[in-house]
Order: sequence, then C-alpha cells, then structure tokens
Amino acid sequence: MRHLSVRAGAVTLALVIGGAVAAALSWALRTQSYNVWGAIIVVPLLTALNLLLISRVARGSREKWLGSLLVLALAAKILGTLVRYAVAYVVYEGAADAERYNLYAAAHYQLWRQGSIQWEVAGARGTQYMEFITTVIYTVIGPSPLAAFVVFASFAFWGQYLLYRAFCVALPWANARRYALLVLLLPSMLYWPSSIGKEAWLMLFVGVTALGAAKLFAHRSGAVVLLAVGAAGTGIIRPHIALLLFAGLAVAQLFRPTGERSTDILSKLGGLLVVGAVTVVLTTQSAAMLGIDDLSWQAISESVDFRQEQTAQGGSSFSPVPVTSVIGIPIAVITILFRPLPWEAQNAQLLLQSIEGLVLLAITVRAWPAIRRLPQVMRQHAYVVFAMTYSMAFVVAFSGFGNFGILARQRVLMLPFFFILLALTPANAPQSPARATKDVHHAPR
Repeated sequence: MRHLSVRAGAVTLALVIGGAVAAALSWALRTQSYNVWGAIIVVPLLTALNLLLISRVARGSREKWLGSLLVLALAAKILGTLVRYAVAYVVYEGAADAERYNLYAAAHYQLWRQGSIQWEVAGARGTQYMEFITTVIYTVIGPSPLAAFVVFASFAFWGQYLLYRAFCVALPWANARRYALLVLLLPSMLYWPSSIGKEAWLMLFVGVTALGAAKLFAHRSGAVVLLAVGAAGTGIIRPHIALLLFAGLAVAQLFRPTGERSTDILSKLGGLLVVGAVTVVLTTQSAAMLGIDDLSWQAISESVDFRQEQTAQGGSSFSPVPVTSVIGIPIAVITILFRPLPWEAQNAQLLLQSIEGLVLLAITVRAWPAIRRLPQVMRQHAYVVFAMTYSMAFVVAFSGFGNFGILARQRVLMLPFFFILLALTPANAPQSPARATKDVHHAPR
C-alpha cells in the first residue's frame, strides 16, 4: 500500500510539473523569442538527463547521502545559473564574454546544420575554440543563450562531481561529506562556472584531470585515458592552466613513494617521463598563447606584467602584490583565497564575495589541526602533493592580477584543490602508507 502511495505521488508530481511546463511553453510561444521558449523545452530535458545520471552514480556509491546531495546541488546550480544569466543579460545588458560566443554561434549554427562547417583550426586560441564549442551546442539546441547557460553549467556540475570522485579515490579515509559540500555548494562554485564560457568548460576537464591523477596514484585502470582527455580539454582553452596541472602532477610523480620492487621504480620513472613530455608540450602551447617567442624568464615576466596591467582596470581593481620572493607568498595566498575583504567591496556582488571569503577563512581556521599535519600527509599521498603544488603555482601565477572580479572567476579552478586541506580530518587519517593503500581499495567507485 505504501509503495502504491509513493508511486501515485510521483505520478501526480510528474503530471503537475508536465502541466506547468506545457502552460509555460504555450505562453512563451505566443509572447517570447526562441531564447525563452527554446529554454523551456531544453532545460527540463537536460535536467531529466542530469537526474538520471545522478541516480546512476548514487547507486554505485557507498555514501547514502550522495544522491540527495547531488540533487540539491543540481537544483542550486540551476538557480546559480539563472542568477548568472540575469547578471550578464539584465544587469550588464549583455556586456559579458558569453555574448561574444552567443553571437558567433547564432550566426553560424544554421550553416553547420546544413553541413557547411566554416572554422579555421590553424592558429585557433581559447576564444576561437569556445566559439566552436558554442556553435556545436547551438547546432543541437538552437540559438538560446538561456538554454546554453544551463548546458555549460551541467559541464561544470559534472566536473565538480569528478573532483569529488577523485578525492574519494585518492583519500578514502578523509572527510568526503565536507569536501562534497564545499565543492558542490559553495556559492562561487555555483555561480561563476555556470555560463557560456571558459570556466564551465575548464571545470569539467579539471575534474577529468584530477580523477586521472587520483587513479594514477591509486594504481587504478583508466588513468592514462583520463589524463589525456583532461590535457586536451584544458589545453585547447587555457594551456597555462593545463600546464599548472601537469607540472603539479610531475612534482607529485617525482616525490611519489615507491616500494622496494624494481617494477615500482620503473613505473614511477615511466610515469614521470610521460607527464614530463606532456608538460613540455603544454609549456610550448602556453608560450604561444601568451605571444612569447622564447621561454626565457625575462620574456615570460614581461608578458605577465603586461597582462597584469590589463587586469588592474575597472570598478573592481586593486593594487596587487605579485610574488617576487618567498616573503610575498602569504599575502598572495590571502588575496587569492579570501579577498576582497568587506571594506574592500565596491558593489553588492563583491560584498557577497567578501562574506564568502570570511566564511571560508573561518572554516580554514577550524581545520587548522588537520592542516598542521599536511607535511606528514604529503609524504604518504602523492595526490595531496599534486593538489598543493598546483594550488601554490596557481597562487603565484595569479598573484599579480589586480581585479577582484577576475580573481573571483578564475579561482574556482583552484578552490577544489584547496578544499582538500579542509577535509583532512585528523581522526580518520591513516597512520601509515600501508594502511592508506589498503583503504584505497574501499573507495567509492
């Protein structure tokens, strides 16, 4: 009887939602453009697909709370996406990067549907690749930026889930629930990578790369494929982000603990050679994107200085403190992670960002007992070395950017790795690498 009651309730809810969607679609067809009525068709279908995927991954997890949390996170992500869309197209009246990609795709998708694909691969940079990706999406769903925002937000959502999976694979003894709450529900993670643009795409492939790294260090199959896909997905948009990731991976592989068997040492050396080769390729691609003819320190410094001057403009600008010595690292860490402070906020958006920064600072202070054990954990777990190396490289690379808005948007690509520090619960930490290796086999798959 109870089963029939639940089933009847589900059917009733489905009928109510279906009726509401039908009524909204009828209204939109009469009064709105395809941007709205197309989204009314696409977004429910995409939401249903996401829910099916959530159901599947939840069934395969040992964590009973994961399914409910993912549904909540998806709902929050869609809400964050609608806010992001409203800010871009209502508050700023389309003065956003998303509009460039929207206009390009809207002008070309019809030709693509007819089989006339006009796009030059040679010399393409991240922006051109984003135009290509957006056109592919419009070819499927039509020219609705509102619907496309939800498509890109879905990319980011699953990238955030993959980061959670990587955490579970690499550190099964740590606080998975806390990490999931941070990576899935922090307002910045809901808002910034939720529009047509590079951050949402990169979030997906940063997640792919992280899972590949976790599987590599846990000796699980599929690591090489994931790392290759991650390098390609991040490299075509922002090769310097891919470079930071694989440089961190190379450092972790170099200091990765090995057993006494010769095969363990050969495996470590082989992995280091492969990762090193990818890092060299990404270094060359990053230099080309920055317009650097040579890889000397002077050329790189001049290019970075020029870009830092470009960011120190607009209402969200401030005086940055680039890292030029070890002394500057603490200031840079505080700036990248926690600023703007409330008295530095010049508008409502920055004020909300500052409140989040204070909350994150409070969580960091509370997690200090776990953070204090970081050297010991790094000696035992190569994934933590990878995450911390990438995080510090990111801090140094972006320390000279003098715009809070740009920093808030960019740091979401680093925050998931910083969150690892906040989830290293001392009470659950293994006492030895052997115990950690044993626990890895019980991580959620």
